[in-house]
Amino acid sequence: MKTNEIRIIIDASCRDVFEFTLEPKNTPQWIDDVEEETISTQQIALGTIYSNSFGNMEVTDYERDKFFELTNKKTGVICSYSYRPINDTQTELTYFEYVQDGSELPGEMKHSYFEKLKELFTKK
Repeated sequence: MKTNEIRIIIDASCRDVFEFTLEPKNTPQWIDDVEEETISTQQIALGTIYSNSFGNMEVTDYERDKFFELTNKKTGVICSYSYRPINDTQTELTYFEYVQDGSELPGEMKHSYFEKLKELFTKK
């Protein structure tokens, strides 16, 4: 099975990193290939659909400030974000993606996106 895992330490609290990455209007600020992202619900929860130029991803697992998982039901791609506090002002963010059937990923998330995310918090 082909997987992609990215780990990065960000100088911000878990809550701040979680809230920023979960918010669809922030996605274009750190993922260059996304011009706009929307969600299907007012409040993000299990079943919420994120939509952008890559397709639709459903929230299939969610634990506030700790973890969320998105699944593309059409392609079988699953990606997850895990947040681990290092201390009150640092968070380790782990991104992991794979295809349910074990096939090759149609495209991988780039490490440079996470470096850009880290820079956004450095500038705050």
